Amino acid sequence: MADEETARTLVTIGAWLQLVLWLVGIAMIAFTFLLFLPIWDPLIMIVFLLSAGFYFLITIFGIIFMILWFRWRHDPSAHKTGLIVTGIFGLILAGFIPGLLVLIGGVIAPSEKA
Repeated sequence: MADEETARTLVTIGAWLQLVLWLVGIAMIAFTFLLFLPIWDPLIMIVFLLSAGFYFLITIFGIIFMILWFRWRHDPSAHKTGLIVTGIFGLILAGFIPGLLVLIGGVIAPSEKA
């Protein structure tokens, strides 16, 4: 039972950190837009579009993982495989620390008995 509580706590902390990273991603998109808005040089606009697109993709993946983690945090044993897979993808695509916490939470969650 202690592993279940620890896994639940790690997934909850990972989901909240992902929420913070999601808000930072939205702020970075807005900041990038406001920074490059007065400059209409084509090369700078390409840099703006690439950086805004990068932040946008990270934000989209982050919000999808955050919603899943908030839904799965109540019963990590039932979603053990999902937590492990989304934790790995979260490490790569959304945020290293939240993904790592969810991955560890998925690994230590006890297997559901048949």
